[in-house]
Amino acid sequence: MSFAIRFGSALVFLFLLLYVCSLVSKGRLLLKYSLLWIFLCCLALLSLLVPDLVYCISNWLGFITASNFVLVIAIVLLLLISLSLSIAISRLVLAIKNLTQRIALLEKDLENHKRIR
Repeated sequence: MSFAIRFGSALVFLFLLLYVCSLVSKGRLLLKYSLLWIFLCCLALLSLLVPDLVYCISNWLGFITASNFVLVIAIVLLLLISLSLSIAISRLVLAIKNLTQRIALLEKDLENHKRIR
């Protein structure tokens, strides 16, 4: 990979890392949801700084080319991010359902209290 591509890619991942950290510091993104993005950026920066490490690990795992290894790692990381977001959405859906039911019960209690008076 040429130096210009590595340098440009490093700038993109560094900017993404700083942006994620900025979102966390402003309170727009929770730290627990940003950890996978931070890990992804650090992993990408490490692979750009030490490309021989990627070749060594891909050969050790039996990949024919390092690009296949990088593609598999990218897919796995994106699947992990998608899974963590699905878990978060599932929790939020359950919380919304519970809150809706509680509001309905409170409205019913309020209606009963108004009838009694």
